[in-house]
Amino acid sequence: MKRTMRIILLPLLLFLFATGFSTRHAGDGQALYEHHCVRCHGADGTRGMFGARNLQKSLLPDTAITLQIMNGKRVMPPFKKKLTPDQINELSAYIKTLRKPAI
Repeated sequence: MKRTMRIILLPLLLFLFATGFSTRHAGDGQALYEHHCVRCHGADGTRGMFGARNLQKSLLPDTAITLQIMNGKRVMPPFKKKLTPDQINELSAYIKTLRKPAI
């Protein structure tokens, strides 16, 4: 019985250490936005501090959003060294959810 428990618990512990006990799940672009972007763009994407664009009115294609997050623009800092490519994609996907349809 003890051997069976070790066989089950050892891989589980190794998995937890390998993932760094991360509670953040993939696809958490909103948390990334709140941490990195909300200060200038606002919670709903309309704030416009320091010349930040209104994200609700943005018409940028997906690749342009990703490039702007990676490289920054004017006052906006680049995030290519702060975020992983997956995080940049998650953030880009979340930013697109802030868009409001044109009337």
